[in-house]
Amino acid sequence: MLQPLVIGLGRSGSGLHLKTLVRLARRTAATGDPLVVLPAVGCDPCADALRPVGLPGEVTAVTTLEQALQHVDPATAVVHVCTPPRLRYDLLAELAGHGFRRMIVEKPLAASADELDALIRLRQETGLELMTVAHWITSRLAGRLRRLVSGGRLGPLRHITVDQHKPRFLRSLATDGHPSALDVEIPHSLALALDLAGPAELRSAHCWDLRCEDRGLPRLGGAHIELEHRSGVVTLLRSDLGAPVRQRSVVCEFEGGTATAHFPLSEDDDHAQLVIAPFDGGTAAPPAGILDADGVPGIGHHVFRDDALTDFLDGAYRGFVSGAGGVGNFPLACATARLLCAAREHCAVTSPARAGSR
Repeated sequence: MLQPLVIGLGRSGSGLHLKTLVRLARRTAATGDPLVVLPAVGCDPCADALRPVGLPGEVTAVTTLEQALQHVDPATAVVHVCTPPRLRYDLLAELAGHGFRRMIVEKPLAASADELDALIRLRQETGLELMTVAHWITSRLAGRLRRLVSGGRLGPLRHITVDQHKPRFLRSLATDGHPSALDVEIPHSLALALDLAGPAELRSAHCWDLRCEDRGLPRLGGAHIELEHRSGVVTLLRSDLGAPVRQRSVVCEFEGGTATAHFPLSEDDDHAQLVIAPFDGGTAAPPAGILDADGVPGIGHHVFRDDALTDFLDGAYRGFVSGAGGVGNFPLACATARLLCAAREHCAVTSPARAGSR
């Protein structure tokens, strides 16, 4: 079994990782296959002011790494790095110096091409088992999209459009961890597009400012990225962080129809939806809402549970136990980070788009 150390107790570290780890520890213990050792340790300079997560004994909060080392053994720990992407290399190098080897890093993996190259060298030199959070990729919904792409039921994939919209005024005004909207939601959808359609080149990218009353936050209002994949697929990623409503949807356009995937919007409900419609209006076996023997979804409206982050962490910890942690995840994380770096460079030399542009 492995013990979590979560560094950075903001929304991601405390609201997502710690809560999910406690849930995963309870679930695997109840099935007689314990995977996560509690207490999980949360480390943040402001940890004393944060509301406790879990029951007494399930989470220990500390304010420094030195204090954390009194509660965890690097040899049996998994570090969750939930700090902002800027200057991430220094933290990972420090952790490696203390003997930590298993690490799960929040997206994006790096904030610049130079930092990414440095992280690749650090991983090679120290033997890090390094993963990035990629629960969209490992979700049940993404699995059904992959099987639809490979199964050919609707013909070849032609176009992907991803919409990730939500109002993010409060967090953007209160923190400065993300330099632009490219670093907030786009990394999830970018990785999914690469997973579904293969390697890609950047066609275009732009950001716009987030405006609220008399304040404006440069490049935090939203972002668009357009990609051209070597497979011939074209992808458009759209994220509006000033939107009045929340949306997490993926539309895959095939030669013979469409698949519209809706990811769960929040921790309030973990159900995903997938609507598959042929252009000719016909039907296809199996019946609507049913999977065939190969797991390819049939025509119709599918609704199913999809607790993607819990399943991702379950798979990540089992990979660490088996010694395969990060093997398949890291190349995709690097490809995603490089395209994000290219998009940042493109946006740095172009004028911001109009606020709220879609």
